[in-house]
Amino acid sequence: MLFLRILRKNILLGVLFFMLHAGLIAKPFFQMNAACLKAQSLIYELRVEEAETILTSEKKETQDNMAIVWLQEYCLYIRLFISENETEYKARQSEWKNYIQELEKISKNNPWFRFALSDMYLHRASVRLKMNDNWLAGSDIKTANTYLKENEKLYPEFLPDNKNLGLIKALCSAIPKNYAWLGNILGLEGSLDVGLQKINTYLTSQLNDNEHKWLKLETAFIYALLQHNFQKKSDEAWLTIEPYTREYKSNVLMNYMRATIAAYDGRNDEQIKILTLKPLHQKAIPFYYMDYMLGVAKLRSLQPDASIHFKLYTIKFKGKNYIKSAYRYLAWSEIINGNLNAANTYYSLCSKHGKAFQEEDKQAQKEALDPLKWPKELLEARLLFDGHYYRLSYDKLNKIEDKKLHEVRFLLELNYRKARIHQELKEFASALILFDKVIQMGQKQSYYYASYSALQMGLVYEQLKNKEQATYYFNKAIKDFPKNEEYVNSIEQKAKTGLKRICK
Repeated sequence: MLFLRILRKNILLGVLFFMLHAGLIAKPFFQMNAACLKAQSLIYELRVEEAETILTSEKKETQDNMAIVWLQEYCLYIRLFISENETEYKARQSEWKNYIQELEKISKNNPWFRFALSDMYLHRASVRLKMNDNWLAGSDIKTANTYLKENEKLYPEFLPDNKNLGLIKALCSAIPKNYAWLGNILGLEGSLDVGLQKINTYLTSQLNDNEHKWLKLETAFIYALLQHNFQKKSDEAWLTIEPYTREYKSNVLMNYMRATIAAYDGRNDEQIKILTLKPLHQKAIPFYYMDYMLGVAKLRSLQPDASIHFKLYTIKFKGKNYIKSAYRYLAWSEIINGNLNAANTYYSLCSKHGKAFQEEDKQAQKEALDPLKWPKELLEARLLFDGHYYRLSYDKLNKIEDKKLHEVRFLLELNYRKARIHQELKEFASALILFDKVIQMGQKQSYYYASYSALQMGLVYEQLKNKEQATYYFNKAIKDFPKNEEYVNSIEQKAKTGLKRICK
C-alpha cells in the first residue's frame, strides 16, 4: 500500500511538473523574429501573399507569438484598405473577427496584447469608414480606446500605445458637428496637444528593437499628417517623414507616404518624381490610388499625359472613392485641351459612377451636375495654384478680365485664388482685402469660397498674432454660411483646430 501511495504521489507530481513546465513554455509572447520581420517588410512592399505564406509557416512552428496574429490581421487590413472591394469586405468580416478573437483568448499579462488588439480595431474602423459604415467604425474606435486606456494604467511606460492613443486623441479634438452625436454616444474625448505630444514621445524615443522598426515609420506618417492637417505645419511634416522614407524606390508604402507629404509641402515636382519611381513587383497588390495621385500631380503642372493615369484608375480600380473626382479631372484635362464635348462626356460619367462619400467626390458630383463649365485660363490658374506654382498662377489670373466672367462662381474663384496667392506669398494686407471681397460677394451662395475665405482670414490673423480677429473669423467660417454645400466638414474641422491652437 505504501508503494502504491508513493507511486501515485510521484505520478501526480510528474504530471503537475509537466503541466507547469508546458505552461511556462506556452506562455504567449510578442516577438518580431526574423520570419515576422521578413513578413512585415513584404507587407509594406504590398507583397501580401508572400507575407501570408511566411506567417502561416511560422505559426505552425511558434503558435504562441502574438506578433504572428497581429501581422496576419495586418495583411487582411492592407488588402481591404487598398482595394476598397465591397464584396471582399463583406465576405471577410468573419476572418477579421477570428483574428481578433484569437488574440483576445490569450494571456493578458503582456502590454503588446492590448496594443495589438487596439491596432486591429483601428484597422477595421478605418476600412469601415471607407465603406461608410460610420456607426460600426465608431464602435471599433471606442473598443480600441478601451484597450489602450487599460494598458495605460497597467503599463504606463509602454510607449508604442502612444501611436494609437495620440491618433484617437487628435482626431476626436475636431469631430465635425454632423458626427458629434457619434462622439458623444461613444464617449470619446479629444485633445490635439495631448495627442501630438503622445505620438512625438514614442517617435523620438530610443526604442529601436525589431518590434519598433516599422511601427515608427507608421507613427512618423501619422504625425506628419496631423502636423499638416491640424497644425498647418507642412514643412515640419516633410521633415518628419523624409528620413523614414528614403527607401521609397524599393518600398511601395514608403513611396506613398513620401509622395503624400511632398504634395502637402508644395513639392509637386518632387511628388511626380517619387511616384514615377514607385517600385513594381508582379506579386504586389496593385495600389491604383497612387496612379490617381500621379495624375493629379501631373495635371497641376499642366502636363498633357496626366489623363492616362486617371483613365487607368477609373478602369482598374474596383472601389468607389475618388472615382467621381478622377472623372472630373479627366473633364478638366479636356477643357484645357479645348475638347468641350469630351469634357461633358466625362462629367456625365462622373455623375453616374462612384460614391460621394469623400469631400473631393462630393465636389465633383456637384460640379458635374452644374451646367456651368470652367473657362480654360481660370482652370489652368487654379491647377497651377494647387501645385504651388504661385507666380505662374498669378500671371494667368492677371490676364483674365473680370468683365468677361459673367458667372458669380467664376468671379469668386478669380478673387479667392488671387487672395490665396497673396496669402501664400505673405502679402497679408492684399490677401485680407480680397478675402473680404469674396465674403461679401459669395456669402449667400452654395459655393465654398466665402466660407473658406473666412477660414483663411482666421489663419492670416493667427499668423499675425491677432487672436481676437482670428477667433472671430474661425467662428464665422463655422457659423455664418448656412447655404454653403462644399467642403463643409473640412472647413469646420480646420476652423475648430485653429480655435484650439489660439486658445492655448
